[in-house]
Amino acid sequence: MSGMFEGLREAYRRDGFVVVRGLLEVEEAMALRQRLVEHSGVTDADFDDVEDGVPRKWTSPAGVAQVPAFQHLLVDERLVGLAREVLGPEAVYLHHNDLHAGYSSPGWHRDNVHRTFGQGEDWDESTTPYRCARIALYLQTHAESGFKFGLIPGSHRRESRLVRWERRAPRFSTVRRMVMGQGLAFARARWIATEPGDVVIFDHRVLHCGGRTRGPKYSIYLGAGIQNDHFNRHWSYYRDLRSDLHYPSVPEALRERLQSEGLWPEAEVPVLEHVDHAFLPKAA
Repeated sequence: MSGMFEGLREAYRRDGFVVVRGLLEVEEAMALRQRLVEHSGVTDADFDDVEDGVPRKWTSPAGVAQVPAFQHLLVDERLVGLAREVLGPEAVYLHHNDLHAGYSSPGWHRDNVHRTFGQGEDWDESTTPYRCARIALYLQTHAESGFKFGLIPGSHRRESRLVRWERRAPRFSTVRRMVMGQGLAFARARWIATEPGDVVIFDHRVLHCGGRTRGPKYSIYLGAGIQNDHFNRHWSYYRDLRSDLHYPSVPEALRERLQSEGLWPEAEVPVLEHVDHAFLPKAA
């Protein structure tokens, strides 16, 4: 297993993400897709009305942990092995996971607590390294969906003033989109045409974007990390501060299973009532 991931840690630290092609068998990925169809009620036929390239169908925050049909992914030795290879051997379950059936975020964004580059504790690694990641599994072919997953290499380490300005300048962004589509004029994105069984693991702080879609799109997101201040902040952020997501707690039976597999954090995650500079959606 370790030979499969050789060299990935260096690439992950440099770029903030790595792609592993065919980590899951195609048949396995398609079986997960069918379970997602059955659970969500969203079928391939529901994507016939995707006009603007952004399907708005169904999402389930913490769905992987809540639905028994997907919980095995949290202890899958291939996915755990990948997380521990790029993050470190102490990586465990991080309570940040989702099920998506026709759901995507087409704008460039981050998934961490402090989403403005350089502002907030997520960006301070002077005493504690940031070792938290999302693990994305895509369950459709590129041919049927046209979907590509975009990431900006190194954006967990640096962000130019031009990129920052571009993302905040609506007028310029409108002109840029007409010329470049979803690309950024001042950053070189990597667009990944995913296939069933491919896995992308990325640092929460990396700028990323869901590409336009013309057909069925199904995905599963898992969370992993090494427990430290960054890990605890991220866990509490989604559990305690993101009230818009209604994030449920981890089922007791799953917690016991993760503990038995050595995948549960050793210390209790404290409740945070407030975090300076945290990204919080504006109230409707």
